[in-house]
Amino acid sequence: MRPFITHLLADLRIMPRGVWVLVGGQFVNRLGSFVYPFLAIYLTGRGFGLGDVTLVLGAIAVGHLGAPFAGGYLADAIGRRNTIVAALVGGALTLVGIFFSPNLPALLVMAATHGFFSHMFGPAANALLSDLVTPQQRVTAYALLRLAINAGFAAGPAIAGLLYAVSPVLIFTGDAATTLVFAALALLFLPHGLRTVTGSVSSPRVILRSWTEAGRDAWHNGPFVQLYVGMLLMAVAFMQVFTVLGLHMTARGLDTFSYGVAMGFNGFLIMCFELPLAHLVRRFPARPVLVAGFAVTGLGCAAFAGADSLTECLLAMAVFTFGEMISLPIAAGYASELAPVALRGRYFGVFGTVWGLAGLVGSAGPWMYGQLGPAWWIIAGVGGLAGGAGMLFRSTDRRAVAVSSPGSV
Repeated sequence: MRPFITHLLADLRIMPRGVWVLVGGQFVNRLGSFVYPFLAIYLTGRGFGLGDVTLVLGAIAVGHLGAPFAGGYLADAIGRRNTIVAALVGGALTLVGIFFSPNLPALLVMAATHGFFSHMFGPAANALLSDLVTPQQRVTAYALLRLAINAGFAAGPAIAGLLYAVSPVLIFTGDAATTLVFAALALLFLPHGLRTVTGSVSSPRVILRSWTEAGRDAWHNGPFVQLYVGMLLMAVAFMQVFTVLGLHMTARGLDTFSYGVAMGFNGFLIMCFELPLAHLVRRFPARPVLVAGFAVTGLGCAAFAGADSLTECLLAMAVFTFGEMISLPIAAGYASELAPVALRGRYFGVFGTVWGLAGLVGSAGPWMYGQLGPAWWIIAGVGGLAGGAGMLFRSTDRRAVAVSSPGSV
């Protein structure tokens, strides 16, 4: 055990400064991520029906769909840092705009715009992280970033529950403020990262040529397509915890603070166990690890169907979180290995659309839950199991020059 811990600490000590800026910024940002877990509760409290809530969540997901393409291209064209700052500032301003939207049409426009800016961040951050560390360090680096996210998230929802009880405006302004703090840290301390798009980067011809090149390469990259489909199926199940669980718990007589505790428990487990777990499983081939991780995530989602008390919700959350801890750092590291260096930002842009599509499908969760009740958890959980099953088989790289990924399959 001691050599394992020593090796893990040695890996952490040699991480570049840019990694620690991303880690620190994400911690601050996620500590103040108050709105999304409480959005369905807030909207129903304003008098919107479950159908309206579904439309708002769907609008955010529509914004998510286009954002990774913009974020991935800009990461390669104007630099990772500039893209990160633009995404954070835009996300903060539109979040406050959601609160002040006077009616459903305005709310839908602002929600879609917020979804766009908030999901521009991911491809640039993932590409920068890949730029900064060696292939051997990537899984640990991604786990470290998620540790920061979830360390903040462990306390964030519980704090948000208390703030929400005082006034809903506090969760919107507090969330926006922490996002702007992260933007300032990024602007001052992050490196630009690689820029691989040449020519006039704002030219439609350059943009089209750039995405044609990346799209053709990704489409013929069989292992990448396999990973994308498996992640998408798992992500639909994953999203239900963030869109339906609050409604499920309040329907069973639990208060918003209990919901905050359940969400915080997810972050607490990740904070305690994901980094050493990721450091341990990175020595194994990626595909079998992803089979297990996606399947366990689906089982955890399905377990919420029988969770009526806070204790039962916490047990289901533990299963769900264990699958998440196994799969997500490995999936990010595997995607990085499969992406050519010159196309890395755009590859992560394509990969980022997983969450937009999952959010679009998952936005129907509140409505489906209203129609089917707890049975919806089981139906959604089957997605995770299907995602794991899809990773069982070896896929063929059909590109003219295959990407070398030693130990990844």
